[in-house]
Amino acid sequence: MDTPTTEPQAAPYRPRHTTAQKIVLGVNITVVVACIAGALVLLYGKNQLDNRLQTAKVDVPTTVFVPQITNTTEAGASSTTPGTFPIADPGAKNFLITGADANSCVTPGSPWANAADPARASIGNRSDTIMVMRVDPITRQAAVLSFPRDLWLQIPGKGKNRINSAYVKDDYSKLAATLYANFGIVVDHYIQVDFCAFKRIVDAVDGVAVPFATPIKDAYVGLDIQQAGCHTFGGDEALAYVRSRHLKWVDENGKAHEDRLSDFGRISRQQDFLRRVLQSALRKGITDPAIAQALIKSLQTEIVTESGFTVNDMMKFAGIMRDIDPKAISQYQVQASRLIVSGNDVLQVVDNENMRAILAIFQGKAPLAGAPAQTTETTSVTTTTVKSTTSSAATTTTASPAPTTTAVAPEEIVKGDILPDKNVTC
Repeated sequence: MDTPTTEPQAAPYRPRHTTAQKIVLGVNITVVVACIAGALVLLYGKNQLDNRLQTAKVDVPTTVFVPQITNTTEAGASSTTPGTFPIADPGAKNFLITGADANSCVTPGSPWANAADPARASIGNRSDTIMVMRVDPITRQAAVLSFPRDLWLQIPGKGKNRINSAYVKDDYSKLAATLYANFGIVVDHYIQVDFCAFKRIVDAVDGVAVPFATPIKDAYVGLDIQQAGCHTFGGDEALAYVRSRHLKWVDENGKAHEDRLSDFGRISRQQDFLRRVLQSALRKGITDPAIAQALIKSLQTEIVTESGFTVNDMMKFAGIMRDIDPKAISQYQVQASRLIVSGNDVLQVVDNENMRAILAIFQGKAPLAGAPAQTTETTSVTTTTVKSTTSSAATTTTASPAPTTTAVAPEEIVKGDILPDKNVTC
């Protein structure tokens, strides 16, 4: 056995990077790998989404609009000669978003299973949520207008009924026609989201945290949040929260108080939750594999868009939403007062200056720029009783120019007794 020769001792090894630098490099490499993985998932999805759920594109005739928001006029509404609107944002688009009352996907044995209304499956599909989101790709601004499901409106071809009756699963033609006939709002794109997609996306962003000033509960859907402060909702519990119609806040003595504005409060909480889902998705990143996979799966099986709304369009839309601060999304809902029709409790639209200014934005007559500060309403509503009337078909109306009103920056409409502070991020 040969004896190894003695060689000069090499200088001590000095690492090229410190431990701290290695950690930073490791984190950066992990982020890069995650982004590449997410990009591959999106690419795979783009190649697979030709089989996604779609419905026929709807083009509603827009030459016969006569405003229908004159059911009730609030005292003090302006009756002076109207002015004109400034030039609106030409690139802005309206997205009609409906939450389908179907396909619950609630985990078996979940304490929030009643939120999916399993007993109502035989009634047929209904829309639990109706909202229009207007997005401007140039100014990177957005606004949301929600419609209470009990609004009593003229439904083209069906006479007077609740707006919810215009919803047809996988076919938005009647609903789009109703929005134009009553509000002059043109639908550019359609997105139908069912309960499965909602749950999947909430879980994909690792839950959505919402701040509460007090404990809250709703025995009907299994909600029981016993501590004030930030609470993180998983998919099943989130569905219960946004669907809650009997939400109560609990005072320091343990007494529960139900939200006095019921569906109006629910709409405000839904809009707030939408903002927080966007915030969570943006923090995690659209290229995160879990988010990408959830979106791909939902687009294939649970989300319906109109034909012609391509995957490239979706990617552009996602890019625009990425640049919008969710807190800056203006939040509106149709102002309405209580109405009793043949013993049924419904809502009629209130015509006032603020409502006209809100509609002007979604009609494309006024720009999205200059979103106003939020205000909160908790006032009661007036009750009116009328006899139900129906007609077999909508009356043909000759074309007439839509009236213009003074361009007033509308106030956001946020109603309810249980409203998370939108300025608090958990």
